[in-house]
Amino acid sequence: LHSEGLRFRRRGTAFSARSPEEVQEVRQQREAEARVAGELALLKDVLAGKGSIDDELAERLLRWLRGGADKLLERAAGESPDVKRQLCFRFVDEGRLPKTMDPELLAANLKAELPEEAVEHARAVAVTRASEGESAEITRAAFAIDDPETQEVDDALSAQRDGELIRVDVDIADVAALVAPGDPVDQEARRRATTVYLPTGIFYMLPDPIGCDQGSLLAEVPRGALRTSLWIDPASGAIARREVNRVSIRLERRLDYDRADALLATEGEAAAEAPEVAAELQLLQEAAEARRLHRKERGALMLQRPEWKIRVDSEGNVTAKPLGSASPSRSIVAEMMIATNESMASLAVEEGLPIIFRAQPAPVEALPEIDPTDPGALFKLRGLIKPAALSLGASPHWGLGLPAYTQITSPLRRYGDLVQQRQLCAWLAGDKPPYEPKELLEVLATVERTEQENKRLEFALTQRWALEHAAAGERKGRPARLTARVKTGYKAQLLDSGAEGLLQHRGALTVGQECKVD
Repeated sequence: LHSEGLRFRRRGTAFSARSPEEVQEVRQQREAEARVAGELALLKDVLAGKGSIDDELAERLLRWLRGGADKLLERAAGESPDVKRQLCFRFVDEGRLPKTMDPELLAANLKAELPEEAVEHARAVAVTRASEGESAEITRAAFAIDDPETQEVDDALSAQRDGELIRVDVDIADVAALVAPGDPVDQEARRRATTVYLPTGIFYMLPDPIGCDQGSLLAEVPRGALRTSLWIDPASGAIARREVNRVSIRLERRLDYDRADALLATEGEAAAEAPEVAAELQLLQEAAEARRLHRKERGALMLQRPEWKIRVDSEGNVTAKPLGSASPSRSIVAEMMIATNESMASLAVEEGLPIIFRAQPAPVEALPEIDPTDPGALFKLRGLIKPAALSLGASPHWGLGLPAYTQITSPLRRYGDLVQQRQLCAWLAGDKPPYEPKELLEVLATVERTEQENKRLEFALTQRWALEHAAAGERKGRPARLTARVKTGYKAQLLDSGAEGLLQHRGALTVGQECKVD
């Protein structure tokens, strides 16, 4: 009776018979437990790389890899952190996933396709807009400078001399006129938070009809924009005056960074072919250099940060291109965006406009002496510099050398910038801002978390494909830079791709120095 257990139950020292219904219930429970045990054993074998996977099981496993809840699969995986990665690569080998699929991307469940409701809504948005206070006159915008493959063109630049000052017009795409708070496009943009740029593809924040068409500053097409006009003193770099207006512009031309750098050269065929464009670029360069020195005198941290462009085609072939940190045109764009963001922060302080500021405290301890032109200097400062943080009140941004700073110049790519732009547009129209301060902070704090997750994803996948590029190349005598000291030696970064790895070396080396690695 004690061992039988199906038809009898024990109560103390006595046994009693189960009813027929109770017997059936126990039998079903035992059969269910046996099925679960069998299923668990099967899943453990599959996750260990044993046995075949049919289509039904594959769908279940893919849902789990994309973040879907599955308690039995979690039990089968146990504590191993590599199970999902190994399963993803197995699916790639079996042709169930593209060759360019990344385990981290699969887990993030990031999709190129946006919801059909958002796409349909974007298609219905009119190309032209009519906003209170908007000028009907079409204004000239000189050029936009971006990578050649860029489709979300947020900003354009123009420059002219005005007495002893240089007037710089910074035009930012008027996305607030096309995307209303709470509409289907806005809801999806808030969920995505940013456009995500990965070696294997781009995942846009906004549907193409807005992000890459109606909202993008395309050449020779009228577009709505928020224009910040800055009168910059070329002697001191100070902003003597500013104006902000909602305008309609027609962009004259787009330039990629290489073309713009060629035009900026004082000699050469490019500058000779388009002397007027070259002259306006050189005027912008003068204003940008003045701004850079202005910030440097106020303690800004000026460092050359090495970057690489990693691209992967559909067959998994990897290309890596170092980006010139000393590119004059990249410096122009960076300085003008920083100046615009600083001006908007100052305007918000003066007008009492609720926006979110970005502040960065100064380091607690003195930083080591570094050469700002040394690309390895950044690695020597790791762990010593505090990150920037969101704030309802204006506070200094130590790293940029500014008394107040915000972000508003990329509304096509960052949801936080779109939210800030709505605040500014309401102020220009004399309307109440759509977001109260606490609501604004709540929205941007949520978006900030997603943005940070996207940045971690971008870093992880860029490193993965940079390592794939390294594995396919020459293994000996490759130029690298030491990035950190660790117990077993050093971390080293290849200069041709940015791939980082461990370098075993017992001798004394210096973080930041270049060397040859095998």
